[in-house]
Amino acid sequence: MARETMVVRKIFNDRIVLERDRTSMCGRCPANVFCTGETQKMRLIVERTDLELNEGDIVLVETPAVSATKMAFIVYTIPTILFIVTTALTVRRFEELTAFFLGLLSVAAYFFVLKVYDKRFRKKFKPRVLGIIETAERVSPSDGASLPK
Repeated sequence: MARETMVVRKIFNDRIVLERDRTSMCGRCPANVFCTGETQKMRLIVERTDLELNEGDIVLVETPAVSATKMAFIVYTIPTILFIVTTALTVRRFEELTAFFLGLLSVAAYFFVLKVYDKRFRKKFKPRVLGIIETAERVSPSDGASLPK
């Protein structure tokens, strides 16, 4: 599991929006302004925990380690192979257009099954806030205001 620090940006009733600067190679590139227009921020929405969080707090977040190769294989390679195999096997029985649509239908069915599987096991892979590293300074609305005497 990967752990990283993030800043609390917004707090809602059931979720928290966290943010941090992107530190990838793209984020370090001097030409990234041309690609993104601004500094790159990574946002993450997590379920609210029992911690007393305030906007601006720096928190420790744990994200599950998932293999990028495995995910790319599941999302890109399997559907491509499924489409090619379905189209190749059905083109002999049906017309080309029918075989094409059957290939698309098989890919749609695959993604439907993947969606059902994802909903069932998603809780294992959700990021979560472990604790507060640094609390934000609380500023009173009357600080610095001059009151008439």
